[in-house]
Amino acid sequence: MISARKTIALFSGRCGRMASLLSLSATVLAAVITTAAQSPTPTPTPNERYTVKGSTEIGARWVEVEGNENKFRSDLNYKRGFRVFDSGFTIEDTSTNEGKPFDTLTLLGSGWGADPSGYFRAGMERLGYYRFDANVRRVAYFNNLNNHAVGNDRRSLSTADRRRNFGDLDLTLLPQNPNIRFRVGYSFNIADGTGTTAMRISRGDVFPAVQDLNYKAGDFRVGADGKLLGFNLSGTYGYRSFRDRTLYSITNDPGDVTTNTIRVESMNRASPIVGDTHFGVFSVQRTFAKVFDVAAKLVHTSVSNDFNFDETVVFRNATNVQVRDTYSSIGDAKRLQTRADLGFTWRIAEKFRLSNTFNFDGFNINGGNVYVNIITPGLTTRQLNYTSTRYRRYTNTLEGDYQVNNRFGFNIGWRYTHREVALGISTVNFGSPIPPLVPEEAENSTHTFLAGTKIKPTNNWTIFAGIEAGKADNVFTRLANYEFANFRVRSRTNFNKFSVNVSFISKDNDNPGQAVIAPTASFVTQIRSRIFSSSIDWDPISEVSISTGYDYHWLTSEVSVLVPLGGPATAGLSQYFVRDNYFFIDGRFRPHNRVSLFGSFRWNKDNGANGMVIPPLNSPLVLSSYPIDFKMPEVRGTFRLSRYVDWSVGYQYFDYSELTPQQVQYGIAPQNYNAHLPYTSLRIYLGRSKSDR
Repeated sequence: MISARKTIALFSGRCGRMASLLSLSATVLAAVITTAAQSPTPTPTPNERYTVKGSTEIGARWVEVEGNENKFRSDLNYKRGFRVFDSGFTIEDTSTNEGKPFDTLTLLGSGWGADPSGYFRAGMERLGYYRFDANVRRVAYFNNLNNHAVGNDRRSLSTADRRRNFGDLDLTLLPQNPNIRFRVGYSFNIADGTGTTAMRISRGDVFPAVQDLNYKAGDFRVGADGKLLGFNLSGTYGYRSFRDRTLYSITNDPGDVTTNTIRVESMNRASPIVGDTHFGVFSVQRTFAKVFDVAAKLVHTSVSNDFNFDETVVFRNATNVQVRDTYSSIGDAKRLQTRADLGFTWRIAEKFRLSNTFNFDGFNINGGNVYVNIITPGLTTRQLNYTSTRYRRYTNTLEGDYQVNNRFGFNIGWRYTHREVALGISTVNFGSPIPPLVPEEAENSTHTFLAGTKIKPTNNWTIFAGIEAGKADNVFTRLANYEFANFRVRSRTNFNKFSVNVSFISKDNDNPGQAVIAPTASFVTQIRSRIFSSSIDWDPISEVSISTGYDYHWLTSEVSVLVPLGGPATAGLSQYFVRDNYFFIDGRFRPHNRVSLFGSFRWNKDNGANGMVIPPLNSPLVLSSYPIDFKMPEVRGTFRLSRYVDWSVGYQYFDYSELTPQQVQYGIAPQNYNAHLPYTSLRIYLGRSKSDR
C-alpha cells in the first residue's frame, strides 16, 4: 500500500504536465472572465421566440498508473484526454405559430471522450401532435486478467478489447390523446473489437484463439395505445434482424502445455449466424367500480436462424506428426414462444385486498444440422443431428394484503408452479439406419410461501419485512428443485435533519442432485448469503451535506464436484468465500456563495477465506476466494467565476491490492496498481438567471 507522503510526491512529480494544463486553463479562464465582465448581460425581450436554458461542462483528465495497467483498465478503463461531463440544454418555442416544429427540445449528454461509456439523449415534443425520444449509448469494454482462464505459461487465455454502440429511437403520434396514440421505434446494437478465447484443439491442451468480433442487430417496431369501452388497450408488432460474423484464428502456438510436441500451426474458424425475430405484444387493463382491477398481457415471438461452421486446423500431434482436421456444419433452428399473464386485484373491503396472478410460459425449439469431420489421413465422419425441445410452465401467485391501521399492515401469499418438459435428440451416421426419436419427458411442481409486513412505530420511522420460503423450479431437466429461504428487512428513519436507512437480506439456497456418471452418489449445492446495508444522511444547513454508509456481504458456497486427480474422478468439495466490507463517506460544503467543495472516500475490502490454509493441487478439496483492498478517495473544488461560468478542479486516486493465497501458490503475481487521475473542467451556463443556478 502506498503512503500518503509518497502519493503526494508522485502526484507532484509525475503530474507536471497536468499542472501545465491547469496553468494554461487558468490563463484561458482569466480571458473568459475578463470578456464576461466587460460584456453586458443579455436581457431577453418579451418578443423573443426561443428560450434557451442549460449548461455544458467540458474538461480534461490526466491518468497516471503504477502497477498492473491491464487490471486498471479491466476495472475502470479511464483514459487521459478530453471528456464531456453531464451537459444538458432545453430550448422552448414560446410562439403561438401553428406551424412551429416543436414546443420543447431537450438535449442531454455525458461521458464522451476519455470515459469508458457515454450517452446522448434527445427529446422533442409538439404538444398534441408528437413526441420524439432518442437515446444513444457507447461502451468501451476491456478485459485482460491474469487470474481468469490463465495457461501454464501465465498467458491470459480470455481477453477482450471491444466497442459497443447501441440506442433507441421512438416516435409517438398524438401523445396526449386519451383515446388513441401511435408509436414507431427503431433500436440498433453494433459491437466490434478483438480479444482471445480459450479453445481446446487437441486432447490435453488449450490454446488462446484470436477473436475478431463482428455483431450487428436492429429492431423495428410499430404499435398503438388507446381506449375502447372503458378498457385500456395496447398492441405492438416488432421485427428484429441479427447477424454474428465473428472470426477465430490461431497461428503457430505451442498451447498451454509446452512440454509435449502438440502445437497448432494454423487454425481458422468462421461460424456466421444470421437470424430474425417476429414478435407481438398485446395488453388490456380495466378497473371496475374502483374496487376490481384486471390486467392481461400476451407476448408471442418467432425466432429463426441459419448457421454455418467451417474450421480448418493444422497441428502436430503427440507423436509430432502433422494432422489436418476440417470441420463443416450447416443447419438451422426455430423457436416459437408464447407468454401470457392474467392478474386481478380486488379490494374486498377498505382494509383488505386480494390479488391473483396467473402466468403461462411455453416454447418449442426445433433445429438440426449436417456435420462433416475430415481428419487427414483417411478418417471422415458424416452425421445428421436433430434436437427438439418442448417446454410448458404454469405459475399462479395468490396474495392477500390487510392494512390493520395506519401503523401496521401485512400480506401473506402462496405461489405454485408446474413444469412439463420433453427433450428429443437424434444423431444419425450417414449409411446407418435412422434410430427412432425417443423423447425424455419430465414433470415438476413447486410451492412457495410468501409473507410481508409494514410497521410504523412512530410517524418518522417505517419498517418493512418480507420472507419467501419453499422450492423454486429448475429449468434443467436432470436437476432437482432449488430449496430456498429468503428474508429481508429494512428500516427507514428521519429525525433532526438526519436520515437513517438500515437493511438486512438473508438467502439460503440448496440444490440437491445426482451426477450422471455417479448416479448412486448424492451431491448438493449449498449457498448461504447475508447482506447488511446502512447509510446516514445529514443536512444540518444548506451549505453542508454529509452522507456515509457501511455494507457487509457474507457468502459461503459449497458444491460437490468430481475432481480428476490423474485417474478416475474423485468425489470432492468446492468452497467459495466472500467477506466483503464496503464503507463510504461523501461531503459537500459551500463556505462561500462562489465556492463549493466536495470530498469522497470509498473503501472496499474483501477478506475472502480469512487466511484459511489452501489445500494442495492434488487434494479433492477446492477452496477459493478473492480477497482485495480497494481505496478510492476524491476531492473537487468548484468556483463560480461569473454568472455564466464555473470552473472545477479535482483529483481521484485508486489504490488496489490483492493477495490471494491461490495466486501465490500457483505462481500468479498479484495485480496491484495505484492510479492518479487529476482533472479540470469548465461549465458554461446559458439562459439561466441567478435563481436558476
